[in-house]
Amino acid sequence: MGKDRLRIATKADAPAFLELIQQSFQEVKDYGIDWPSTNATLESVIENIETGIALVLERDGRLISTITVRQPWEHETPISRYPFLWWFATADDLKGQGIGKKFIQQVEEEFLIKVLKAPAYVIGTSGRKHPWLLDMYLRNGYQVLTTREDDDDTGVALYKVLIPDKFDERILRIPEVVTH
Repeated sequence: MGKDRLRIATKADAPAFLELIQQSFQEVKDYGIDWPSTNATLESVIENIETGIALVLERDGRLISTITVRQPWEHETPISRYPFLWWFATADDLKGQGIGKKFIQQVEEEFLIKVLKAPAYVIGTSGRKHPWLLDMYLRNGYQVLTTREDDDDTGVALYKVLIPDKFDERILRIPEVVTH
């Protein structure tokens, strides 16, 4: 087994990135979850790489896991002023080996804390169609930020504090804008 390497994806990674996302999210898509990652195309992967900070874990030249860090200014209505992590995937043939868990810890330590100096981050999941994932996040120190119910599912946004003495609840929550 080769050494794993964390790096930022480039446009040249887009075909392998797309293959990893499509394979990894097929089960999620089969649950009926409609996320950008479950409907990824080469164009959406390239956009994700060019607009977000698409991090990949590479082993012997193969992308084995990925996660994208979105900054609040990348979205017209961000859920938080802290970074949002999405498109988190690990190669199907490597699932169950703890690679995803180690990768997200590495992203937290080497990128979110050391580079971005982010006191916290936000991540989302399905509460009804993917309940085991929600339970896993809660067991690993995440807290519920908000839930959004619709007829089909419950969207759950969670956050994790990385630097407690720098964490600010006012930055975490974006007040709803009241219009008259």
